Amino acid sequence: MPPSRPILPTSQLFSSPTDRRMPPTTHPAAPDGPRWQRRPGARPDEILQAAYEVFADSGYARTRLDDIARRAGISKGTLYLYFDSKEALFREMTRAKIVSCVVAGEEVLRQHAEASAVIQLEAVLRLLWRQVRRPEMLRIARLVTSELGSFPELGRFYYEEVVLRTRRLVERVLRRGVERGEFREEALEFGPRLIVSLLVHQAQTQQFFAALDPEHPADDEVFAGVLDLILHGLERS
Repeated sequence: MPPSRPILPTSQLFSSPTDRRMPPTTHPAAPDGPRWQRRPGARPDEILQAAYEVFADSGYARTRLDDIARRAGISKGTLYLYFDSKEALFREMTRAKIVSCVVAGEEVLRQHAEASAVIQLEAVLRLLWRQVRRPEMLRIARLVTSELGSFPELGRFYYEEVVLRTRRLVERVLRRGVERGEFREEALEFGPRLIVSLLVHQAQTQQFFAALDPEHPADDEVFAGVLDLILHGLERS
């Protein structure tokens, strides 16, 4: 008895011999894409938080992108999907940690658009006081001032995005008070500079030197005293 033939699939029963000799269809390889692919956990806010921690610990000059990627738990290639340089990462970190506070102050001013200048100023200063006392704010400000000489372009960025923008926010309130007769005209000469400087200086004093002062007041008492001094210095005689 001749050996039995194997049973062929239906698709091969109706195909020609030529078809059966054709090799299986192959698809061209996909073009090379990025070396690293984003993973769900590598969100920009996590990278910015890692950048803040490394910058604060090591300073700008000694920080490497490898260190930030390691702290964020991602590869350096993944980090480059979001930020193409250390400077760009520092700028975005500053915007996320500090400039957002200035934006919040501008929103507070809009919410109190119909209020008196005194109420507006108190609302804005109270928000700024809370923000400038945050450890993140203090550490970034100290980082910028300590490395200003080596990286003047970053100092310029911080000045324009943080210092100048905050000063203009306070200036808007003072100008409104002068126009309404609530504040004396001299308030616009040095008021915006001095008010912001006073808040920042007192916040730094509370943060860095309170432990050395056995009679240091509480934060709320400091703000109340600063606000009283400012308002009495601005009011018309």
